Amino acid sequence: MLIPFRRIAICAVVSYLAAAPAFADEVRFAGPLTMKSVDEFIRLNDDKPVTLLSIFSPGGILGAGIKLGRWVRQKNADVRVTFYCASACANYVFTAGRKKIIARDSLVMWHGGTQAWEFTEIIDELRRQAAQAMPPDADPYAKFAVANLRRYWSVAEQRELETAYFKEIAFDGALVLLGSQPVHYDTEWWTATVGVMEKYGIKDVEAPDGYGTVDYVKKSIFWKLFFKDARVTFELDPDGKIVAVPVTR
Repeated sequence: MLIPFRRIAICAVVSYLAAAPAFADEVRFAGPLTMKSVDEFIRLNDDKPVTLLSIFSPGGILGAGIKLGRWVRQKNADVRVTFYCASACANYVFTAGRKKIIARDSLVMWHGGTQAWEFTEIIDELRRQAAQAMPPDADPYAKFAVANLRRYWSVAEQRELETAYFKEIAFDGALVLLGSQPVHYDTEWWTATVGVMEKYGIKDVEAPDGYGTVDYVKKSIFWKLFFKDARVTFELDPDGKIVAVPVTR
Protein backbone atom coordinates (compact mmCIF):
# COMPACT_ATOMS: atom_id res chain seq x y z
CA MET A 1 0.00 0.00 0.00
CA LEU A 2 1.26 3.51 -0.82
CA ILE A 3 1.98 5.66 2.21
CA PRO A 4 0.21 9.05 1.97
CA PHE A 5 2.50 12.00 1.34
CA ARG A 6 1.48 13.72 4.58
CA ARG A 7 2.43 10.67 6.62
CA ILE A 8 5.81 10.54 4.91
CA ALA A 9 6.38 14.18 5.77
CA ILE A 10 5.45 13.65 9.42
CA CYS A 11 7.79 10.67 9.66
CA ALA A 12 10.57 12.71 8.10
CA VAL A 13 10.09 15.51 10.63
CA VAL A 14 10.05 13.08 13.57
CA SER A 15 13.27 11.50 12.30
CA TYR A 16 14.84 14.92 11.90
CA LEU A 17 13.96 16.00 15.43
CA ALA A 18 15.12 12.72 16.96
CA ALA A 19 18.43 12.50 15.13
CA ALA A 20 21.60 13.61 16.86
CA PRO A 21 23.50 16.40 15.12
CA ALA A 22 25.89 15.08 12.48
CA PHE A 23 28.69 17.34 13.71
CA ALA A 24 29.68 18.57 17.15
CA ASP A 25 29.34 22.18 15.99
CA GLU A 26 25.91 21.76 14.36
CA VAL A 27 22.67 22.88 15.99
CA ARG A 28 19.15 22.36 14.70
CA PHE A 29 16.02 24.46 14.72
CA ALA A 30 12.64 23.05 13.74
CA GLY A 31 9.27 24.74 13.86
CA PRO A 32 7.71 28.20 13.61
CA LEU A 33 9.81 31.28 14.32
CA THR A 34 8.33 32.86 17.44
CA MET A 35 10.08 35.07 19.96
CA LYS A 36 9.64 32.34 22.57
CA SER A 37 11.09 29.56 20.40
CA VAL A 38 14.02 31.67 19.18
CA ASP A 39 14.85 32.98 22.66
CA GLU A 40 14.83 29.44 24.02
CA PHE A 41 16.93 28.15 21.13
CA ILE A 42 19.54 30.86 21.65
CA ARG A 43 19.57 30.28 25.42
CA LEU A 44 20.34 26.60 24.87
CA ASN A 45 22.97 27.10 22.17
CA ASP A 46 24.61 30.48 22.70
CA ASP A 47 27.63 29.09 24.56
CA LYS A 48 28.32 26.41 21.93
CA PRO A 49 30.97 26.76 19.21
CA VAL A 50 28.33 26.72 16.46
CA THR A 51 29.41 26.71 12.82
CA LEU A 52 26.26 25.24 11.24
CA LEU A 53 22.56 25.85 11.82
CA SER A 54 20.30 23.27 10.20
CA ILE A 55 16.77 24.59 9.95
CA PHE A 56 13.32 23.36 9.01
CA SER A 57 10.71 26.08 9.45
CA PRO A 58 7.47 27.35 7.90
CA GLY A 59 8.43 30.90 8.94
CA GLY A 60 6.82 33.06 11.58
CA ILE A 61 7.37 36.44 13.21
CA LEU A 62 9.59 39.00 11.49
CA GLY A 63 11.32 40.02 14.72
CA ALA A 64 12.01 36.41 15.64
CA GLY A 65 13.45 35.62 12.21
CA ILE A 66 15.74 38.64 12.33
CA LYS A 67 16.87 37.81 15.85
CA LEU A 68 17.84 34.29 14.79
CA GLY A 69 19.48 35.63 11.63
CA ARG A 70 21.60 38.06 13.63
CA TRP A 71 22.59 35.24 15.96
CA VAL A 72 23.72 33.20 12.95
CA ARG A 73 25.82 36.13 11.75
CA GLN A 74 27.29 36.62 15.22
CA LYS A 75 28.36 32.98 15.14
CA ASN A 76 29.62 33.36 11.54
CA ALA A 77 27.74 30.11 10.89
CA ASP A 78 26.50 28.40 7.77
CA VAL A 79 22.78 27.73 7.34
CA ARG A 80 21.51 24.44 5.92
CA VAL A 81 17.89 24.07 4.88
CA THR A 82 16.48 20.63 5.57
CA PHE A 83 13.02 19.90 4.11
CA TYR A 84 11.94 23.52 3.71
CA CYS A 85 12.54 27.06 4.91
CA ALA A 86 9.67 29.41 4.10
CA SER A 87 8.58 33.02 4.57
CA ALA A 88 10.45 34.61 7.52
CA CYS A 89 12.84 31.66 7.54
CA ALA A 90 13.80 32.35 3.92
CA ASN A 91 13.85 36.14 4.29
CA TYR A 92 15.88 36.47 7.46
CA VAL A 93 17.59 33.20 8.46
CA PHE A 94 18.60 31.55 5.19
CA THR A 95 20.01 34.84 3.89
CA ALA A 96 22.08 35.29 7.08
CA GLY A 97 24.27 32.24 6.60
CA ARG A 98 27.95 32.58 5.81
CA LYS A 99 27.28 29.75 3.40
CA LYS A 100 23.70 28.88 2.44
CA ILE A 101 23.18 25.16 1.90
CA ILE A 102 20.00 23.61 0.51
CA ALA A 103 19.80 19.89 1.19
CA ARG A 104 18.66 17.44 -1.46
CA ASP A 105 14.88 17.58 -2.15
CA SER A 106 14.52 20.65 0.09
CA LEU A 107 12.96 24.03 -0.76
CA VAL A 108 13.46 27.67 0.12
CA MET A 109 10.07 29.34 -0.41
CA TRP A 110 9.61 33.10 -0.62
CA HIS A 111 6.34 34.70 0.37
CA GLY A 112 6.65 38.50 0.70
CA GLY A 113 7.90 41.18 3.04
CA THR A 114 7.08 44.48 4.67
CA GLN A 115 7.97 46.47 1.55
CA ALA A 116 4.90 45.07 -0.23
CA TRP A 117 2.44 47.59 -1.64
CA GLU A 118 -0.37 46.55 0.70
CA PHE A 119 1.75 47.58 3.70
CA THR A 120 2.53 50.90 2.03
CA GLU A 121 -1.21 51.51 1.66
CA ILE A 122 -1.77 50.79 5.35
CA ILE A 123 1.00 53.18 6.40
CA ASP A 124 -0.15 55.93 4.03
CA GLU A 125 -3.74 55.70 5.26
CA LEU A 126 -2.66 55.84 8.90
CA ARG A 127 -0.52 58.89 8.24
CA ARG A 128 -3.44 60.58 6.50
CA GLN A 129 -5.78 59.81 9.42
CA ALA A 130 -3.17 60.98 11.93
CA ALA A 131 -2.77 64.29 10.11
CA GLN A 132 -6.54 64.82 10.09
CA ALA A 133 -6.72 64.01 13.79
CA MET A 134 -4.29 66.77 14.72
CA PRO A 135 -5.56 70.08 16.19
CA PRO A 136 -6.64 72.79 15.65
CA ASP A 137 -9.17 71.29 13.19
CA ALA A 138 -9.15 67.72 14.39
CA ASP A 139 -11.59 65.46 12.59
CA PRO A 140 -13.50 63.42 15.25
CA TYR A 141 -13.77 60.44 12.92
CA ALA A 142 -10.02 60.55 12.23
CA LYS A 143 -9.30 60.72 15.97
CA PHE A 144 -11.48 57.65 16.48
CA ALA A 145 -9.83 55.81 13.57
CA VAL A 146 -6.29 56.51 14.78
CA ALA A 147 -7.15 55.40 18.29
CA ASN A 148 -8.56 52.11 17.03
CA LEU A 149 -5.90 51.44 14.40
CA ARG A 150 -2.86 52.33 16.48
CA ARG A 151 -1.64 48.76 16.34
CA TYR A 152 -1.00 49.17 12.61
CA TRP A 153 1.79 51.62 13.33
CA SER A 154 3.82 48.50 14.06
CA VAL A 155 3.84 47.91 10.29
CA ALA A 156 6.03 50.99 9.85
CA GLU A 157 8.28 49.86 12.70
CA GLN A 158 8.65 46.39 11.18
CA ARG A 159 9.47 47.92 7.80
CA GLU A 160 12.27 49.95 9.37
CA LEU A 161 13.57 46.85 11.15
CA GLU A 162 13.53 44.80 7.96
CA THR A 163 15.18 47.56 5.91
CA ALA A 164 18.00 47.94 8.44
CA TYR A 165 18.52 44.18 8.59
CA PHE A 166 18.69 43.73 4.83
CA LYS A 167 21.28 46.51 4.76
CA GLU A 168 23.33 44.64 7.37
CA ILE A 169 23.42 41.49 5.26
CA ALA A 170 23.88 43.32 1.93
CA PHE A 171 20.60 42.06 0.49
CA ASP A 172 18.28 44.45 -1.32
CA GLY A 173 15.21 42.38 -0.42
CA ALA A 174 13.66 42.47 -3.90
CA LEU A 175 13.61 38.67 -4.16
CA VAL A 176 11.15 38.40 -1.27
CA LEU A 177 8.65 40.41 -3.35
CA LEU A 178 9.45 38.99 -6.79
CA GLY A 179 6.29 36.94 -7.14
CA SER A 180 3.96 39.80 -6.26
CA GLN A 181 5.55 43.02 -7.49
CA PRO A 182 6.28 44.83 -9.71
CA VAL A 183 4.40 42.07 -11.57
CA HIS A 184 1.74 40.06 -9.75
CA TYR A 185 1.95 36.41 -10.81
CA ASP A 186 -1.09 35.12 -8.89
CA THR A 187 1.12 33.00 -6.68
CA GLU A 188 1.29 32.87 -2.90
CA TRP A 189 4.74 31.27 -2.79
CA TRP A 190 7.72 31.13 -5.14
CA THR A 191 11.24 29.84 -5.31
CA ALA A 192 14.25 30.68 -7.46
CA THR A 193 17.34 29.07 -8.90
CA VAL A 194 20.78 29.68 -7.44
CA GLY A 195 21.56 31.98 -10.38
CA VAL A 196 18.56 34.16 -9.60
CA MET A 197 19.45 34.29 -5.92
CA GLU A 198 22.94 35.45 -6.81
CA LYS A 199 21.46 38.21 -9.00
CA TYR A 200 19.69 39.51 -5.89
CA GLY A 201 22.77 39.47 -3.69
CA ILE A 202 22.41 36.06 -2.03
CA LYS A 203 25.91 34.67 -2.45
CA ASP A 204 27.62 31.41 -1.48
CA VAL A 205 24.60 29.17 -2.08
CA GLU A 206 25.13 25.41 -2.39
CA ALA A 207 22.18 23.46 -3.77
CA PRO A 208 21.40 20.25 -5.67
CA ASP A 209 21.72 20.27 -9.44
CA GLY A 210 18.71 21.94 -11.02
CA TYR A 211 17.54 23.51 -7.79
CA GLY A 212 14.66 25.91 -8.32
CA THR A 213 13.79 24.73 -11.80
CA VAL A 214 10.26 23.56 -12.56
CA ASP A 215 11.38 19.92 -12.68
CA TYR A 216 13.03 20.19 -9.27
CA VAL A 217 10.06 21.90 -7.64
CA LYS A 218 7.54 19.42 -9.04
CA LYS A 219 9.52 16.48 -7.68
CA SER A 220 9.48 17.89 -4.14
CA ILE A 221 7.15 16.17 -1.70
CA PHE A 222 6.93 19.43 0.24
CA TRP A 223 5.68 21.42 -2.74
CA LYS A 224 2.95 18.82 -3.21
CA LEU A 225 2.01 18.88 0.46
CA PHE A 226 2.37 22.41 1.67
CA PHE A 227 2.78 24.83 -1.22
CA LYS A 228 -0.26 24.21 -3.39
CA ASP A 229 -0.45 27.92 -4.20
CA ALA A 230 3.16 28.05 -5.40
CA ARG A 231 2.48 28.56 -9.09
CA VAL A 232 5.75 30.03 -10.29
CA THR A 233 9.49 29.77 -9.97
CA PHE A 234 12.17 32.12 -11.26
CA GLU A 235 14.99 31.04 -13.54
CA LEU A 236 17.61 32.66 -15.78
CA ASP A 237 17.07 32.50 -19.52
CA PRO A 238 20.01 31.88 -21.91
CA ASP A 239 20.73 35.63 -21.90
CA GLY A 240 20.91 35.77 -18.10
CA LYS A 241 17.56 37.52 -17.75
CA ILE A 242 15.29 36.59 -14.84
CA VAL A 243 12.09 34.98 -16.08
CA ALA A 244 9.01 33.63 -14.31
CA VAL A 245 8.23 30.02 -15.20
CA PRO A 246 4.81 28.52 -14.33
CA VAL A 247 4.74 25.48 -12.08
CA THR A 248 1.69 23.32 -12.74
CA ARG A 249 0.54 20.12 -11.13
